[in-house]
Amino acid sequence: MLLESERLIIRDAQVSDAPFYFELFNDPDWIKFISDKNLKSIEETKIYLKDILFKNLQLGGLGFFTVILKETNKPIGTSTALQRDKLKFIDIGYGFLPEARSKRYATEATKLIIEYVRNKFQQEKVYAFTMPDNEPSQKLLKNLGFNYVGLQNIFDDDKDCVFEYTF
Repeated sequence: MLLESERLIIRDAQVSDAPFYFELFNDPDWIKFISDKNLKSIEETKIYLKDILFKNLQLGGLGFFTVILKETNKPIGTSTALQRDKLKFIDIGYGFLPEARSKRYATEATKLIIEYVRNKFQQEKVYAFTMPDNEPSQKLLKNLGFNYVGLQNIFDDDKDCVFEYTF
């Protein structure tokens, strides 16, 4: 998969992205608002990515994608489009390094992912989830036109804020 905007390139994640993902997955905000992958080295991250990439192949165009800043050709974030077993529609997600936040890269990337899902998978809506205290993410979703649905147990015992975007 390859998507482009004026400032960004979004492509399938690659094992060679391991140093970037190691940094991203160990960012305190990633750990707080998304999950602690408990990866302690770039080598562990490579193994984790190999597993993700294998699963991505089975998902037919869904999975983890690396967001690259065209200006520097460096990874700055990740976008996801996943079909979870207990959900009817695809959910999208994102995470960016601290230096890439507050520059509207997440908004730009998420718009591309939403269009990708709409065009490739013919979904009538997509979901997005945030932790209740992740106000910046909730603001981004609302600005993109997502509607807040409520709190639900999606991943673990904790309740997540559920947002949906209807095409």
